[in-house]
Amino acid sequence: MAGTRQQKELIALASLVVVAASVWYFHLGKSAATSEGFSAGNYSQINAQDYDVIIKGLAKAQGTDYKSAGRNIFVMTAVPVEAAKAGPVKKSFVVYNQPQPPAPPAPPELPLVFFGYGMLPAGGARQAFLKEPTGDAPVFIVSEGDVVLNHYRILHIGNDKIEFEDTVTGLKGSKNLETAPAA
Repeated sequence: MAGTRQQKELIALASLVVVAASVWYFHLGKSAATSEGFSAGNYSQINAQDYDVIIKGLAKAQGTDYKSAGRNIFVMTAVPVEAAKAGPVKKSFVVYNQPQPPAPPAPPELPLVFFGYGMLPAGGARQAFLKEPTGDAPVFIVSEGDVVLNHYRILHIGNDKIEFEDTVTGLKGSKNLETAPAA
């Protein structure tokens, strides 16, 4: 059995050698023998440009400076004849009336009267007393961070004024403490 296996391997090797030789002969061997390949007789140089002329032209172009002749180079219209004869023209700048930015908005007004403050219990958060200026309106007792009349947030309660922010516009304002008129 070992002999037959070795014989099969030798037969396979011989057939591969025959196939390789035939491929070389019919494909590679013929093309080398024909005149299709490279030979010194049919060689010609490629038509390459002389780059020295191009490099000298680039060096000359890099050394030039742009000098305006009074013409706008970004407009494709022709220069008027009078302007071409007169040469470069110095133009003065025209300042047009530009729209003014809108005036800053007026600070918001708190429609309540700040008439006092206190601390409950002692050492606790400071609270302000606010009321409407007309009649027997209820008194609002607010702390810092509270919202009054649905859009005024109390930022700081001081000894003589209260600071607030209008949550609709984001503007801040203040209201001074109003003292009762002397009797």
